[in-house]
Amino acid sequence: MKEQWFPSCIILALLVKGFFSASQGTLFDESDKVIVYNEKTYKEGLYNGETAHIFLLYSSWCGHCQRFAPLYKELAKDIENWSDLVLVTGVDCVRDTSTCQKYKVRGYPTIRFIGPTTNASAEGVTYEGSRTVDKMKAWILESLSAVHNPPASWPNLKPLSEEEVEGFLSGDSSEKHIIALVADELLGREVVIELHPLLSVRYALTTSSMAQTLKAESPSIVLVTGGSISIAKEIPFDWTGRVIAEFLKRRFGYDNNEEGRVDQDNHEGDEDFRTVNTALQYKLYEVDMQSAINNALYTEIGLKANFTAHELSDLKSFLLVALRCGSWELDYKKQLSQIESEVSNLTALNTESWQDILARASDTGFPRNSTFIGCKGSRATTRGYSCSLWVLFHSMLSSCYSPSISPSPSSVDVLRAIHGYVASFFTCTHCRAHFLAMSERMGLLSISDNKAAVLALWQAHNQVNARLSKERHDPYFPKLQFPPASECRECAAEGGGVFDTDEVFSFLLRHYRRVLTPYGKIRISYQGKRRKGGKNSERKKNNGKGGRNRGKNRQIIYGS
Repeated sequence: MKEQWFPSCIILALLVKGFFSASQGTLFDESDKVIVYNEKTYKEGLYNGETAHIFLLYSSWCGHCQRFAPLYKELAKDIENWSDLVLVTGVDCVRDTSTCQKYKVRGYPTIRFIGPTTNASAEGVTYEGSRTVDKMKAWILESLSAVHNPPASWPNLKPLSEEEVEGFLSGDSSEKHIIALVADELLGREVVIELHPLLSVRYALTTSSMAQTLKAESPSIVLVTGGSISIAKEIPFDWTGRVIAEFLKRRFGYDNNEEGRVDQDNHEGDEDFRTVNTALQYKLYEVDMQSAINNALYTEIGLKANFTAHELSDLKSFLLVALRCGSWELDYKKQLSQIESEVSNLTALNTESWQDILARASDTGFPRNSTFIGCKGSRATTRGYSCSLWVLFHSMLSSCYSPSISPSPSSVDVLRAIHGYVASFFTCTHCRAHFLAMSERMGLLSISDNKAAVLALWQAHNQVNARLSKERHDPYFPKLQFPPASECRECAAEGGGVFDTDEVFSFLLRHYRRVLTPYGKIRISYQGKRRKGGKNSERKKNNGKGGRNRGKNRQIIYGS
């Protein structure tokens, strides 16, 4: 009785503490230099103005987006002085799916350049280069200089011509022209933009005849007034555009004042959160799996503009296994059944039809918001959706397991549906590529045995955890091999380094079939036919009498 009462107490504590929140996290806050638009503000912000935009389409749950976010913040901070010409912006596709649909996003994160004075139909130019600050800055400089008919308020980003120098020399003797003679165009453009609008500066290239015209033998700061040319400073070879700009600001009486940034986390240092939520992390909550379905249907699948025949087939398979192998309360199951029934009869599908299907389901009460309990992270951007999706996958595999391949859908069907979902709809590009490569190595699509299907995803998940353990993630929830000894003492073989796969298999069936409802009650999720001999018959079958076969099937712990 105490074990069944404990989850209810925890959930009551969650409600009191406010952990039972449906809010989504975001990767950027007010302390960052990134402007986050939403579906109401992006058109006014992005279009018809005199400022270009670097526009990041991301998902706050996407692991690759989370790893990229600090770099994007660094980029925004680095080019903060360029704000008269270009702003660093983004939109969270978890919150604003409709906005991201317009841009036909195929994966996260996607970076676009949207020029000034463009209309709302423009989708921008996608960045395809290496994701480093220097490479992205170079791309931005190239993109800015390629703008056709730039606004009159912009500085001239083209190199100085001979004719213009002649004009300077024959002009007003009281007018001073500052010229940066540099070795490449990117450096010249950076100097000009860094100084705009404080100082009007032009640049010329040492590789042209301008070096001779300006009487300079090496990169230099050149001053031109009516009838005279003087060298103000030879530019050291290791000076960046910003260093040159800072020299000119000091030389002509300007200062640069930059404010620092503050990184804010949600629950780090909150010991109450650590105590409660680490106790919940290995429990299965129906609300976590519902949130995985909701995010999948609205946010990921909702990004599709038109579904290919293969993608429609993958959608049908995913909805079928989610309906039949998921553990849902009656109302939610009816609503999900309505969606599955409508899609199963289709021969073609586009985004408008898909949104209509979701709207009809929503009218019957099908939820859109996401709430996480067992998958709640210490920050709004950790765990959450990615955690809940893994839980959903494992639960469906275990729920539809049967020693026979005949029940439909079987665990093999579930594994193939999972593969199809990731291949067609999972929008974290980096994560999808890793999963599909791993799937190819492991031969997931060639598996024809239900037990092997259940164990294959467990093995795959541990491989992912081993890889991600080398990166920075939620400090309260490190990426460990599963199951830990605290959850399954029998699963770890003597001496460490390996798992007993028979024990692990039995544990997975027990663990992922015990689903907690929002009120702390346990629902046993099992869709297959019960074998003669009761719930322990499969375990007895695997281990043999007296455990004679125990330890024969072992699996190396990845990353050990």
